[in-house]
Amino acid sequence: MKILIVDDDVAVLQGLAGVLNDSPHEIAYCQSGEAALESATAMRWVNLLITDVVMDPMDGFSLRAKLLESCPAMKTVFISGYDLNDYSAYTAGCDVLAKPFESHQLLEAIARVEAAMPKVVARPVATPVAVASPVVVKAVPLAVARKADDPDEAIPAKIGNYTVVRKIGRAEWGAVYQATQTSMDRPVAMEVLSEEALRKNIDAKARFLATAQAKAAVKHPSIISVYEAGEADGFVYYTSEYVDGLNLAEMKAQGAQLDDKLALRIARAVAEGVLYLQDHAIPRAPLEPRRVFLDKNQEPHLSNLAVLPGEGRENFQADAAALGAGITALLPGGTATDAGLQKLFTRMQLDEAAGGFPTWGALLAVIRELAPRVIPADAVKITAQEQAAIRAVEKMKREQQRSMTLVVTGCIVGFCVVGFFLYWQYLRGNERDLSQMVPIPAGEFIYQDGQKATAGPFWIDKYEVTIGQYAAFLAALEAEPTLAGQYDSPDQPKAKTNHIPENKPQIWNTWYGRAKIGKPAQFKPIDLNCPMFNVDYWDAYAYAKWAGKRLPTEQEWEKAARGTDGRLYPWGNKFDPKKANLGKDCIERPGPDSVGKVDGYFWWNPVDAMKGDVSPYGVVGMLGNVAEWTGTWDPQTKCPVIRGGSFHKEEATLTFRTGSGGVTAVDPNQCFEFVGFRCVSDTPPDKKK
Repeated sequence: MKILIVDDDVAVLQGLAGVLNDSPHEIAYCQSGEAALESATAMRWVNLLITDVVMDPMDGFSLRAKLLESCPAMKTVFISGYDLNDYSAYTAGCDVLAKPFESHQLLEAIARVEAAMPKVVARPVATPVAVASPVVVKAVPLAVARKADDPDEAIPAKIGNYTVVRKIGRAEWGAVYQATQTSMDRPVAMEVLSEEALRKNIDAKARFLATAQAKAAVKHPSIISVYEAGEADGFVYYTSEYVDGLNLAEMKAQGAQLDDKLALRIARAVAEGVLYLQDHAIPRAPLEPRRVFLDKNQEPHLSNLAVLPGEGRENFQADAAALGAGITALLPGGTATDAGLQKLFTRMQLDEAAGGFPTWGALLAVIRELAPRVIPADAVKITAQEQAAIRAVEKMKREQQRSMTLVVTGCIVGFCVVGFFLYWQYLRGNERDLSQMVPIPAGEFIYQDGQKATAGPFWIDKYEVTIGQYAAFLAALEAEPTLAGQYDSPDQPKAKTNHIPENKPQIWNTWYGRAKIGKPAQFKPIDLNCPMFNVDYWDAYAYAKWAGKRLPTEQEWEKAARGTDGRLYPWGNKFDPKKANLGKDCIERPGPDSVGKVDGYFWWNPVDAMKGDVSPYGVVGMLGNVAEWTGTWDPQTKCPVIRGGSFHKEEATLTFRTGSGGVTAVDPNQCFEFVGFRCVSDTPPDKKK
């Protein structure tokens, strides 16, 4: 019997090869529908097709229909991680195996087909595909011995600027390796174009590099970044962010479990990432559990799904169902503890007519609504010693009020002095006056890549808006409830009713409380002079209006940062990583001993701390620290533009922009720990203030 097995997941092919290694049948293994059609032609006949349903660009149903034209007696076994009950018209008369399945189920399905047809003489089994990757088929060895002539053996220890560490899997174009980018000393994932792909398709190199370029254009916090593509030492490759962790399919195979909080975080990260691709009309591959990762720090990541135009396949219902099923399979007992969260995952796996979600936007709205309840604020605990110090301060303040006569003992006087010192040090004294503004004269300047533009005159904040300054804004709104809405943008969504960061008072109170006493929060040093963060565009707009200012336009921001001569950095055109707080020493999950070893800060810094990051006009912190919202909305992305680098970005120039020119739009409702803002004014600041 001639059997054709098709699945775009090489790990599955590996598992099936292990199951069928001793089979007497002639078997061909393929990763795509196109390759399967070629193999079928070479085999001249196919008795049994075993295929996944969701594949790109040709799905299993379409492949079966094409093969039936030349092999009308062919039988089919569909294997899928999706619920195919709604596709009974396509699966009628076929066996359906749900991933993951037991080995005996596959063997029994093959035996049923074999029993229904005359015996045929079969050739030996084709050599199984060798991939060192977890298998989603149960009870199958994880590794298959590699042939001596495996082309992967030709990969050297170094390719250009990269040192190859180990093979971690196989993708569409060839093997994938963990490597180290020697110039940056950072781990990357490197996909290398195989000789087999080049032999099969004369355009393989061009398509490979074009695909890498399409992926590199994707810039979203949830999506794995592609760094560069190139050719060196006879190899064609592209590198991307290395995620040290497992995908959802691998986690299921290993028996891992998720709690409600992590499950919702994964759903939100993936939904935001896919919605970003959709909003930017970026064609993409289908969403599957194996394309959703959780790193060792429990941070979710979405594979870079971008593909070339014409090669994408989007099906919201199927993708939402795959995500919901993939997450649910990792919940204890397959059920979320929170009833609302369980309802969410159930709806994700339903068609719209049955109560499912109609769009990614609708799904994401419910996810965000659930977040405050499912993911409570992580309160940063104040130590007992700090609590005692605060109580002592309050006690001393009361003592001061009672001490109204000149007849006081030296001890009481001493307590007052110490009390005043502690009060100033812990509750008030770390905030400095950082309200200065810098005049920017009118005139021409070099903008972006050399074009000339005119801006000014205007005045711009010398420093980024601080935590202390933003707290004063919130206090003013709280003291005068009638002001609510007075400073809001006319375009602000009606659902947004306050300007508390992330709309999470408990989290804000924690951060602000730590900033007031100058103590780290989550091991991140913070005081009232650090830049305001976790504010969306509408928050920045409202603060600026409250302060009698506005957000700068993109051109105003750039002129204030670069001066008139078009320099790339505040100090000139030669990069110096020590002069600005950028991400070469960013530590995502810091500990008590974390230290910034390059620019001195592994997270944000007080806005007046970096003496090198000063523009020709004297404006501070425009290259690093936090990126900044501007008042310019890009006509292509329909989103506000963010300018500048941050402690979260390894490299940046003063021309760097987010959300402009069709590149990486950021939803005005989003907020990040590495994005803040500063303001401008069309009139001189009041010198009396």
